[in-house]
Amino acid sequence: MQPPPPARTRPVLTGRALVLGGVVVLLVVLLAAPIHRYLSSRSDVNTAAQQLRHDRAQLAQLHHQKALWSDPGFIQQQARARLQFAMPGDTVYVVVDKGQRSDIQKTTGSSAAQAGGPGWNVRLMDSLRAAAK
Repeated sequence: MQPPPPARTRPVLTGRALVLGGVVVLLVVLLAAPIHRYLSSRSDVNTAAQQLRHDRAQLAQLHHQKALWSDPGFIQQQARARLQFAMPGDTVYVVVDKGQRSDIQKTTGSSAAQAGGPGWNVRLMDSLRAAAK
């Protein structure tokens, strides 16, 4: 009896498999750049849409502030609160903590001149009188 013919093994890589692999690689190489551009443009569109929403919200806020500042009553209220303005006939009270000077005393300099002695003009006149003797 004859031994059976050896079983024919299939080659791992056939010509069809090589051609199919080459086509797949070619498609990946050809489509990589357009797909990357598409995805980056989608990202740019999303970023621009988000910036547009932010800018519109800021614009609405600025329109609201413009409407507030065009009201004379609001301007008067802000001047009183921020700049400490008072209307004629108003009585203004300033509360000062113990040991501190009020803003009025700080700006007039009356206590500063008393603490430092006579002013520069008095000292100048005294030195001129002394030089004339």
